[in-house]
Amino acid sequence: DVDIARLKRICLIGDHNQLPPIVKNIAFARFSNLDRSLFARLIEFEVPHIQLNRQGRTRPEIADLFRWKYNNNLGDLQNVISSPEYKTRFVYTNQLINIDDYDGKGETTPTAYYYQNIGEAEYAVALFQFMIMIGYPAKKISILTTYTGQKELIVDILNQRCGTGTIYNGIGPRSVSTVDRYQGQQNDYIILSLVRTKSVGYLRDVRRCIVAMSRARLGLYVLCRKSLFESCQTLRPMMKVFLHPNIPNKLHIVLGEHYPSSSSSEETIPNDKIFEISGVSELGNLVQSMRKQWIDIATQQT
Repeated sequence: DVDIARLKRICLIGDHNQLPPIVKNIAFARFSNLDRSLFARLIEFEVPHIQLNRQGRTRPEIADLFRWKYNNNLGDLQNVISSPEYKTRFVYTNQLINIDDYDGKGETTPTAYYYQNIGEAEYAVALFQFMIMIGYPAKKISILTTYTGQKELIVDILNQRCGTGTIYNGIGPRSVSTVDRYQGQQNDYIILSLVRTKSVGYLRDVRRCIVAMSRARLGLYVLCRKSLFESCQTLRPMMKVFLHPNIPNKLHIVLGEHYPSSSSSEETIPNDKIFEISGVSELGNLVQSMRKQWIDIATQQT
């Protein structure tokens, strides 16, 4: 065939450290290795390739969460170091926030393999509300989770808290999605719910974690059961970054701050301006108090 004869070179572009193809038949996936892509196989067979050695999406401190998977040879492009939008922040640009049982519940399974965590869902929605009320554009925030059941629970709570008829009047995140379906996408701020409290589950697959941790450009806030995930051997390099002695596992906010932040990533915020959120209930109470202030101001203006 003349057209085939003209083909001289094929270049494949991808990342074998991220999620593989989804094979629903477990037997085929395990015993026929159909969950390994052609791209990954070529890398394993040492076909000549060029490894990514610079990233231009996320802050350097967020990139530290997955840099180790690239043999610590993954550097940063100048734009994520010097651009103004990368120079301001919350108190911390990325935090692992420990969520204890809420109303006596951790993970639940209303039906088989349909995992939910009401505490993390409530926290994710309350954090989204807080960010909206201090000026963060909704389109710059996405909420991700590792299970479809949790995604649907978060959507239900968002509809109740932020739907039509509330002061938010239907304002919602740019996306509420599972990690698997969000591969290839990004947003400035990611709120991520890991759901599980009894076992790590399929997050033991490091490739899924790489996808989850690399979606955020400017801020990443991971909600999970700290004691469970820090004990997982395969996730230890990632958890080591999250559990740095100088980074607490409770959300810290700057009192009186609004978007865009005036805090530079290079300056130290005075302790008397930092407020620690102890848990789901305290964040919910803070949001409720701010909501009341909004209503009072709106009433006075009318």
